Amino acid sequence: MKYLETSQIIPSKGMSYTMYEIEGNDQIQRMLTYIPDTDEVHVYPKPPVKKLYKPELCKSVEEVVFSELWKLGEERKKEQH
Repeated sequence: MKYLETSQIIPSKGMSYTMYEIEGNDQIQRMLTYIPDTDEVHVYPKPPVKKLYKPELCKSVEEVVFSELWKLGEERKKEQH
């Protein structure tokens, strides 16, 4: 597995980071979105997109970063229900 990240600015929220758990060259297993300025984490265990477009444009991230944010997102999801 490898972990990749893209980022973009969300008006009125700040930077948004989307992280992908990738198997093989470009197969997305899980993905999450993190917006630090608003402390939002959204997890997608069944991502709407299965194949990462242009993985060479993504930045590499450590597995621990992805795992910690995933855990936080899962906990918050449970709290909402």
